[in-house]
Amino acid sequence: MDDQAVGWLGALGLASAFAATRSPARRGPAVALLGLLLLYMTVFAVVARVAAAAWAPVAAGAAVWLTLQPLVSLGRITPAELGLVPPRAGSVRPAVLITLLVLAANVAVMQVRGASSLDLGAGIVMAALLAAIIEEWVMRGALLALADRASPPRWNLCGAPLGWGGMLVTAVFVALHGWRPGLLLGVLPAAVLYLWLRARTGSLGPPIAAHLLWNLAVLLLHR
Repeated sequence: MDDQAVGWLGALGLASAFAATRSPARRGPAVALLGLLLLYMTVFAVVARVAAAAWAPVAAGAAVWLTLQPLVSLGRITPAELGLVPPRAGSVRPAVLITLLVLAANVAVMQVRGASSLDLGAGIVMAALLAAIIEEWVMRGALLALADRASPPRWNLCGAPLGWGGMLVTAVFVALHGWRPGLLLGVLPAAVLYLWLRARTGSLGPPIAAHLLWNLAVLLLHR
């Protein structure tokens, strides 16, 4: 079994355990989260096998969006829950500061470790940037909305309300990237940053911007 398969099974296991341990009153959103995760992974795997792997996140994210669209239209899930609102007043400055600090630290670590050269075509670059937007909408948007319904935030980290739901989404995001120690160490700081930005600002705008900058920095260091 390869590293990606192990990570994907781990993600499903975490989401299943999360749903199983919720109280009956809160189990519905957790089960819906598990269903959306299964949908995302299934479409991702099919597209990666029959088409281009670089575009798999985009297709999988589109499937999740189409599935949720009726609920959004009916008001069952609000734009605020999905982060489709402007950042809270006073949250942009600390978000920018933390993002720049973490990005700078990541670039420094990658330079010290060394980055292998990759053949980066325009299609690969565009797919990586689109994937950043789609992954945020799915992870810190749709899945986090359901996770926070199933387990509301209970802690406050520098102005960001966090809970077990956010921890689950972060763990799932990391696991979906594979289960190699080096890869985990590279993805985990980014995942924590994106979650903190989403919780601190209440908007998907800052985590999307940070994710785009993160992916762009990685691509530039591997050019």
